Amino acid sequence: MPIVEESGPSCTLSVMSYNVLSSSYAAPKMYPYCPKEYLDWETRGQSIINEINDYECDVICLQEVEMEAFLGFFSPKLEIKGYIGIFAPKSRARTMSDTKRRLVDGCAIFWKTEKFTLVSQQLIEFNQLAIKNNAGCKDMLNRVMTRDNIGLFAVLKTTAAAWQDGLPKKSSDVEQLILVANTHLHWNPEFCDVKVLQAMMLAREIERMLETVSSVSEQTDNKTFASSDIKLLLCGDFNSKTDSGVYEFLTQGQLAIDHPDFRNLDYKKAVNTIFGNPESAEVVHHSLNLSSACPEEYMPYTNYTYDFRAMIDFVFYGTSNMRPIGFYGPIHDQWFQDNMIVGCPNRHIPSDHFPLVVHFKMVT
Repeated sequence: MPIVEESGPSCTLSVMSYNVLSSSYAAPKMYPYCPKEYLDWETRGQSIINEINDYECDVICLQEVEMEAFLGFFSPKLEIKGYIGIFAPKSRARTMSDTKRRLVDGCAIFWKTEKFTLVSQQLIEFNQLAIKNNAGCKDMLNRVMTRDNIGLFAVLKTTAAAWQDGLPKKSSDVEQLILVANTHLHWNPEFCDVKVLQAMMLAREIERMLETVSSVSEQTDNKTFASSDIKLLLCGDFNSKTDSGVYEFLTQGQLAIDHPDFRNLDYKKAVNTIFGNPESAEVVHHSLNLSSACPEEYMPYTNYTYDFRAMIDFVFYGTSNMRPIGFYGPIHDQWFQDNMIVGCPNRHIPSDHFPLVVHFKMVT
């Protein structure tokens, strides 16, 4: 999809979401079609950083980043290119020794320091939220609480350098707030109920974060930001297809509590507790007005292995104040045939996921 050029002052940003495949998971038994030398981090890591550098995105959301890789690889290499970032490992890291903790993967968010400053950050731990919102539901504790997936938020503020073709007439419009959320939901297709609950808890925490940021800005800044003024990007590996309850909930803004992805388990009280609804409510709603920036008809797969190919990674955006103006499409099927590629990773592609890269215009 080509980037649409517009005249006059504009504030645009490019975003990458990329599951880089943790070294712990890049094992020959998982990817027997890939020669071992192309699974080694020394080779894959360099290919990944080359790819990131080639796109030069303003904001980068990475999943399956090990703490060791964040501290010793991604941070120093991206700092040279003008980025700074934050990281959080999955929740199990808190129970481990320092040595083992450094091998736990998690989520990272990087941004160009020339264009953005960090206002605040927050870690979302789904297992802790499951305990808090279990409402006496055993399955919330037995199925949801036992998964250690996380979400990571960064609230960024634009600088004058983020604007093209001059600055807006109102000086207060130069500083725009963006909530960047990055997540990696549970992987197992047999636990689609867990993924839906994680997505719901994530959406509710984003709503809370928007309310908090708005409240704080009213107290501390000359310019006040209503929740609806704050730009929203939600990136990640959702391990869910476009026909899933996760995708329906996030893009439609609601989901029936008897949706098949709940697997006939009685989550009703827990779901309504998350959103503060009456116990009798049959449909749960969120107010984020999200849409996917990369339609499936243009991006049929983001995860490409020997036995699984589907779009499960997404860049969602708040439609009220963000507009996609271009994105990079997929690799053509003919290329895989010509190069005899049966799955990723391989000698050309360093992860089993492809990066999503989108360009946005902020609507002020």
